[in-house]
Amino acid sequence: MKSLILASLMTLLELAVVTWIFRSGRVRRRAATMSRLFLASLPLFIAVHLVTPNDLGMLPVSLSEPSRAADLAFGLLVYGAAFFGGILQIYNLADRGFSLRILIDLDEVSGGPLSAEEIATRYSDGRGLEWMFTKRLEDLVEQGLVTIDGGVVRNSARGARTAALFDRLRTFLRSDGEAA
Repeated sequence: MKSLILASLMTLLELAVVTWIFRSGRVRRRAATMSRLFLASLPLFIAVHLVTPNDLGMLPVSLSEPSRAADLAFGLLVYGAAFFGGILQIYNLADRGFSLRILIDLDEVSGGPLSAEEIATRYSDGRGLEWMFTKRLEDLVEQGLVTIDGGVVRNSARGARTAALFDRLRTFLRSDGEAA
């Protein structure tokens, strides 16, 4: 139970710090920033786990794990799952969720429904789909995944490896749109 409590508290702390960082200034690579913060918080999690008693001074013995190593490992697993499966996914959806942004744009329209062309023009507070496409290409260039030369976009070696890896993963998980 100690691990669950500490992982929950660390997750809430991580969420608060990430939100503060994002709201206090322009952060270019949000997922990378969040991941670095998570990695930097792991020693704090371990230190807090090691200096606190197994029962946190309040838990009944039946809810305390006698093995500190097993409890720490479980806590790290829960904290990692909460970060990678929770916080990171929620921020990525809110930050990069194409379909979600369309829903938000439709919701913000007071005059009723929009045509597909109006959605494309008004996308993301009026920046438009062309802006989104350009932004994504710039992100890919910045991360070294593609190169652009004379208006031609090509995978870099790193981009080709990344594409191949995720293509295999999508095929394995059958999330590539093809039926089994």
